[in-house]
Amino acid sequence: MEQQSAPKSSTITTYGLYLGIASIVFSLITYYGGLLGNKGFSYLGYLIPIVFIVLGLNHYKNNVNNGILRYGSGVGLGVLISVVGGVVSSVFTYVLLAIIDPSIHQQIINLAHEEALKSGTSEAQLEQAEGIMNAMMSPLSLSIMGILGSALIGLIIALIVAAIVKKDPEVTFE
Repeated sequence: MEQQSAPKSSTITTYGLYLGIASIVFSLITYYGGLLGNKGFSYLGYLIPIVFIVLGLNHYKNNVNNGILRYGSGVGLGVLISVVGGVVSSVFTYVLLAIIDPSIHQQIINLAHEEALKSGTSEAQLEQAEGIMNAMMSPLSLSIMGILGSALIGLIIALIVAAIVKKDPEVTFE
């Protein structure tokens, strides 16, 4: 008889919220620490979902599911933790950029403009693309892309972490 796994919702919610809060703190440090556009610092942001997916999978395996974590369950759990974290972080991002401090939104647009110029895009091309860039960089668009990006990054991380953390149940012959 197939062994049923324990409910995952508590683990997903808890570690997803932790991930979202940690992502918010990282964003605030980035925006208000003058680190917006610092590629080296932004790469540190990838450690946050790795840490919380590892913690969440280990917690579920060791404290909820009697030391067992199948690969597929681990991948699903990791992606859902990441999506919950992405939703929390994206809601905050929208409120921050649209209501609390819209000047950050303009800083992001200016940074994208500068990066495009550095990569060889002409001013004329930038003027043509300005409407599209403003639409893609709106607080709502950034929030939606944040959720989708969280799901994708979470999937990649969960595929790797679940392979490392997994533990199948012992096979018993009766």
